[in-house]
Amino acid sequence: MKSLLLILNPIAGKGIAKKVEHAIGESGLNEQFQVQIQYTKYSGHAAEIAEKAVQEKIDVVVAAGGDGTVNEVASRLVHSNTALGIIPIGSGNGLARHMGYSMQIKKCLQQIAVSKIEKIDTLLINNRFGVNVSGFGFDGFVAWKFNKEGKRGLSNYTKIALREYAKYQPIHFELEGLPLLNFSNAHMLVIANASQFGNAAIIAPTAQLTDGLMDVVLVRKPSPLQLPSMFYRLFTGKLKDADYIQSFKCNQFSATSDRAIHLHVDGEACEPITKINVVLQPKSLLVIDPK
Repeated sequence: MKSLLLILNPIAGKGIAKKVEHAIGESGLNEQFQVQIQYTKYSGHAAEIAEKAVQEKIDVVVAAGGDGTVNEVASRLVHSNTALGIIPIGSGNGLARHMGYSMQIKKCLQQIAVSKIEKIDTLLINNRFGVNVSGFGFDGFVAWKFNKEGKRGLSNYTKIALREYAKYQPIHFELEGLPLLNFSNAHMLVIANASQFGNAAIIAPTAQLTDGLMDVVLVRKPSPLQLPSMFYRLFTGKLKDADYIQSFKCNQFSATSDRAIHLHVDGEACEPITKINVVLQPKSLLVIDPK
């Protein structure tokens, strides 16, 4: 029987960790895997647990959390024979939603019990691991504010974005590895391995995890009158049709901004910088694919 390690944060949500534990017996997971559970004790502990699991040749490591937790665990599983599974209990769950994981715990565990293992692409952004959607510019700034304020959820993210929208100054990008040499009056540059930020906000409708390419989405600031249409397109997967969007597919590129701006990698924000180098790592991560 194959081995599976479930990594849980004991303080996540309102007793959500205990709900996950209780649902294991009803999901059939125990019939398919020899299941172990390990609780995290401090920031960064999930990565340490995942790294040890690779050394011990555990077959599957399941990250229970949001995109930040998934990134932390996956960064230690990349280029290994240990597969990643996800129980999406975070605030956005972008990668899990893209892949088709259920938001219901019991059903998600059932998916993990019966699904096959596939290989997906990952990214290196300034040598930092990424697997979902990252951004350079306004979305990086909002992620930085969001992480700093500490209050989670889509409503708070939206409130910050609307509050800062008018004040954020345009960016000029110099580009290498894309059909454009530069991009002026930019609002943000999105690096999409999967299709969405989270909460079904689909920024790159054509992005796929297995095509050996990333989607680079260059966004100019929409006018205030265009915002309702932008939000509609964002949450219906039709943003690629907007006139303030230009999208390209590539396997590596670099971008230099005319001022220091924030980068976020899978929602985790970094200090302002002026250049990013992005390289795609094809089929470098084993995953439980619920589709």
